[in-house]
This record gives sequence, structure tokens and C-alpha cells, in this order.
Amino acid sequence: MANLSALRSDFDRVPSSGSLRVTKAPPLSLETLDCLPSAVRRPGFDVAALRPGILHLGCGAFHRAHQAVFTQRAIEAETSGAAGAAPPAWGIVASSLRQPSTRNALRPQDGLYTVLERGPDATRAEVVGSLREVGFAPEDPAGLLARFADPAIRIVTLTVTSSAYSLDPAADGPCPDHPEIQRDHQGPAACNALGVLVGGLAAAQKAGTRPPVVMACDNLPENGRTLQQAAMDYASLTDDRLANWIGRSVQFPSSMVDRITPAVTDLDVADAAMMLGLADAAPVAAEPFRQWVIEDFEGARPRWDAAGAEFVTDVAPWEASKLRLLNGTHMAIAYLGALVGLRTVFEVVAEPLFADYALRFMLEEQKPTLPPSRHDIDAYAHQLLQRWRNPGIVHDLGRVGRNGSDKLQPRLLASLMDNLQAGRPAPCTILAVAAWICCVTGLGVPAEAVEIEDPLSENLRSLGRAAGSDAARLTASVLEMENLFGQDLPRMQGFRAELTAAVSQLQRVGPRRAIAALMASAPAAPVLEFA
Repeated sequence: MANLSALRSDFDRVPSSGSLRVTKAPPLSLETLDCLPSAVRRPGFDVAALRPGILHLGCGAFHRAHQAVFTQRAIEAETSGAAGAAPPAWGIVASSLRQPSTRNALRPQDGLYTVLERGPDATRAEVVGSLREVGFAPEDPAGLLARFADPAIRIVTLTVTSSAYSLDPAADGPCPDHPEIQRDHQGPAACNALGVLVGGLAAAQKAGTRPPVVMACDNLPENGRTLQQAAMDYASLTDDRLANWIGRSVQFPSSMVDRITPAVTDLDVADAAMMLGLADAAPVAAEPFRQWVIEDFEGARPRWDAAGAEFVTDVAPWEASKLRLLNGTHMAIAYLGALVGLRTVFEVVAEPLFADYALRFMLEEQKPTLPPSRHDIDAYAHQLLQRWRNPGIVHDLGRVGRNGSDKLQPRLLASLMDNLQAGRPAPCTILAVAAWICCVTGLGVPAEAVEIEDPLSENLRSLGRAAGSDAARLTASVLEMENLFGQDLPRMQGFRAELTAAVSQLQRVGPRRAIAALMASAPAAPVLEFA
């Protein structure tokens, strides 16, 4: 067993910066777990004795900062007061679908890693031990599918992002012509998240075992029902009996997840090493806030409620608040901030003008579109601003705004349509959509602007080049993309005129002056005239 004082001697003071640098600290692992300083929170159970019970697809930073932490707390709640007892069988078997890097980093560490909880004034470290196995799907596809038929695996969770479902925005289902779906059908084994899920459920059906509960943890409207329908549609491409069985036999509870988890940086790696006295190749950083609201389901589950999760009969009110206030506002300020060269969410909301815009957007335009609930929406909106003002969280605008064409409908356009149909003005939303158009087409974008990645960027930039400086032509050509905007919204003449004016204004005066003009004016009610 490594000696703690010896480990601490492996840090050197760097005179130029005053920071600490690890030179030869041993890695975090089960062997070195007992060497952690007392200030570092560690698993409250015997990690080596933890047996698997959950299969997770997509072993990214968010899962490790969110569901894995909730699961660790749940296991601790069940083992509290039972000295020497084996922990309940809720260990997580995780599989990365696209890259082996997380597997490669975590295996030498016995699945252990650090969560750095970065608050406004301090950073706390916790070592998480609920992740017991980590794999890479393409290297052992048969073994991954067999997990679905293992009676020990009672729950399957997914954090793969909305784009990984290969959905067709216009059809609300998987796109049969999507390259990943085509590759799954032509190749020896599925690599797409839907393909892996359906293949695994087919293995459970064939084995005659009770299928696991499947829980989506991605930012999709009605994510459980959306995933179930997508799985059924995917299965029906080749096997109608399997599709019907999935609809009858598999539970897909919806859930709402919330914790800001930025991309890992070199500073996170250095801070984890400094606080642990051990080298951690796979730390994650997150804000102190975390929330998980889960639609109730039948069957065994960890004591997530003891860890702070809520089980409810209907997730919709929480889901709508998260998608439209947090995610929608995140998109709006990401595109507007990117156009002026700001880099992080913190930098944007640190400017009173942007913060006032964000609050008006949430309370005047997003709040009226939310379903009735017992939420205090005003308090939630102000809480979001406080969370975004946390200087410890470096949330990159390029990361927040990427893949906007996949997210535009649920986060901005759905509420925009609700407002317009109700006769409510929505200038903040229209300005956000205009900012997205400017960012992804490159038209009128200054040199200092942050680049925003989008799966449709090649097509969108070609529209920008064709439109030149003509904002009306650009707006009209983008609105012709029915897969993004549908048919009804582009036919609203008042909306088209407002969006064109907003695009032109952003090109002429930039986001700061455009927002200042918006905030100084009282919006007029829209006129619903259809082409």
C-alpha cells in the first residue's frame, strides 16, 4: 500500500506560477484508495465487492458526474449502519460507443475517478467507485448485447446526446437513411446507440429473461416515450415481432437530468492530482447543483431517492422547465455571445446586458409556454442565473451551441410557435434564432467570433455564401429547410419579417446593440398572417 507522505513529496512548486505539478505520483486505484487525504470524499462501501446491476451506454463526463454520483450515494444509503455487509448489487457496467479513450483511462484505475465539485468559492473532490466495469462497444459487441439478457442487469441507462438517436426531426422517429443506421444494418455489429439498444433487447427476448428497465437521460422531450418509439421503429425495419414485444414488455420511464458538466481541462487533471495526492487520468468537473427527476416504474432500483432524486408520476413539468429555460436560454446566449467573441457562459452572464436579456427571455417568453406545475418558475430562472455566474465552471460557448440544428426545435422553435399562436410577442427568441443563423451560415460573422459546429454546417454555409449580404435571401433560404422549421412556422409572414429584420440587425450593429435596442422597447403583439 502506498504511503501518503511519500505521495505528497511527489509534488513540486513551480516558481513562475505558484501552482503545483505532479511529477511521479502513483495512479488512483483500489490499491491506493486508502491513501486519500481526509478532505477527499471516498466511497462509503467496499468497492471491490460491488456487483453489477446497471448497464450504461455512453460513459461520458456527464454520466460520471451525475448518475454515477447518485448511484454511489444510493449504495451508501443502503449500506449505512451495516458494517461489513456486502454492498447492494447496483454497480454500473458502462460502455463507450464511439471512442475507447474513457475505457483506456479508467481501466488502470479500477474504474475509480474524481468528481471536482467547483463552487464559486471552493472546489471539493470526491472519488467515485460505483463504476465497476468499463468497455468499448466495437471491441466486444456480442458481450455487450449479452449483458441485456443477464438477469443481474435490471436497469439500462443512456446518456448519448439527442443526435446519437439518429432521429428524423420531421418524422419524430429514426431516419432509415441515416448513415449510422445504414452502417449498422450493413455491418457485422451495431455501433449506433439505437442499434445496440435494440440488439440487446432482442437478446433478452431470445433468452426469455425479464427485460431491463430502459431509462433515457438525454435532453429530449418525453425522452422515455421518444426512446421507446424510436426503438420500436428501429426494430420494425427488420423485425415487427421484436418491435411489438418492445412496446408490450419493456418499461421506458422518462427522466430529467440536470448538472452543468463542462469539458475536462488540463487544470482539472492538475487539481485532481493536487487534491488526491494521486494521478487521475479521468477526472470530471461539475457544479455543486445536481437534480434527477424520474418517472416511477415497476421493479427494483437503487435508493436514488435517498441520494436526492425525485420519483414522480409525470416528469413533463420538470422536463419542460429544463429544456426551455436552461437549455433554451443556454442556446440563446451561446449564439449571441459567440458572435461578439465571448468564450464562456460565465463571461456572457457577467455582462448585465446579456443577463437582463436572459432573464427577460426566460420569464416573458419561455415561462408562458410551460405546462401548469407547482414549480416556482421565477425562482428557478433567478437560480439559473446564479448557477451560470459560478466562475469555477468554465462552460465553453462552442460546446453549448454545437449541433444546434438537432436542438433548435425542442429548445427554441417549439416555444416560439406556442407564443406566436397565442398572440404573444417573442422578440428574444427570434433574436436567438437569428443569432444561430448568423453563426452557422457565417454571414456577417466577425473574425473574433467563436466557431459553432453543426452537422448541417456545410449546407448552411453554402446558403450563406449564396446570400452574400442579403439578409432577406439568407433568411428565406434557411426557412426552406423543413426538417428544421417544419411547414407552419415559415408561413407566418410576421415571423418571417421579424426574423429577417433580426438577422439584418445582427449583421449591421452586432449583438450588444441589438439586445440593447430590444431591452429598451416594449414588444408589439405579432400578427398571424400566413403565406
